[in-house]
Amino acid sequence: MKEKYLLGGYTRRKNQGLALIEYNPQQEKFLERQVFSSLQNPTYLALSVDHRYLFSIEKESPLSGVSVFKKDTFGQWEKKDQFLHTKTAGCHLFYLDQTRTLYLSNYHEGTLEIYHLNTKDQLEHIETIAHEGSSIHPNQTQSRIHFSSTLGQDKHLYVCDLGSDNVLIYALTESGTIHHLQQTLSLPRGTGPRHLAIHPDLPYVYIIGELNNTTTLCKLNQEGHLRIIENYPNIEGDSNKDATGAAIKCSKDGRFIYVSTRYQDQISLFAVNKKTGQLSLIESVSSAGKVPRDFCFSQNENYLMVAHQDSDNLALFRRNLETGKLTLISKETYAPECVCIINDPS
Repeated sequence: MKEKYLLGGYTRRKNQGLALIEYNPQQEKFLERQVFSSLQNPTYLALSVDHRYLFSIEKESPLSGVSVFKKDTFGQWEKKDQFLHTKTAGCHLFYLDQTRTLYLSNYHEGTLEIYHLNTKDQLEHIETIAHEGSSIHPNQTQSRIHFSSTLGQDKHLYVCDLGSDNVLIYALTESGTIHHLQQTLSLPRGTGPRHLAIHPDLPYVYIIGELNNTTTLCKLNQEGHLRIIENYPNIEGDSNKDATGAAIKCSKDGRFIYVSTRYQDQISLFAVNKKTGQLSLIESVSSAGKVPRDFCFSQNENYLMVAHQDSDNLALFRRNLETGKLTLISKETYAPECVCIINDPS
């Protein structure tokens, strides 16, 4: 049975907007990519849990913001609304289904924008949470919000501020808005926390550092607080001076963590200790392209798909489910300027 994947990316060179691509696992090959919306710079996407709603970052000069699509009875995506109000485009989206709340992280403005999706499928802007702070790296002259998620906890929102080297943990109201700041977790200066991944079974969270190319293991307690346990380098041996961490994902069996590193152009694989959550680096392999900005698992996690921003291709790897190791199958699938890939299971 064919699987569907949604592709988001920049529209600076060859990409013409939001795209859909099908994958045939029996033949281990992608089919032709199809653009279904001419959004400008749809660089990050988020799906609702029931897969009925798709949210995308959008930039329609001179303003930026978010758009929402709804799947019709024929399985096609229909644009329902957009809300454009920021001067610069955001970089990450997270949707909380229980409260119909959408969170937009804005790297350039150091803000967290919060929206509500009403019963008419229209976006309402609720509030802007502005952050302050800086650190030692040239890219850390101000607050730079890069990620938010409840990590399945629902009562707390975990926010990565790459600019200040902090992960901020907010308590949420019953309607999904911010109630108060509950904890500020400070990482080593120059880390640049970019994204988080939570273990599916154990109380551990993993933070990828964009600027120092590390993965940080944290313990998650019952109050939703984080405590740093250990830091692990994502790169073996010498690294490219421009190397920066990008994406981090945990396999659904909780046995492996994968991270991508841009400009080093590699995927690193860690084994997870089933008791302590600690990591052991197994291997680092070429991502088979330039600037592996994002990747995702196939539906059964037998495969890993890697999106490359600069070489305009998707790389397909077969996963060994016992060892976690990757074997390259193909790298020729055309996906221009792709920086986000997500599975659409419907």
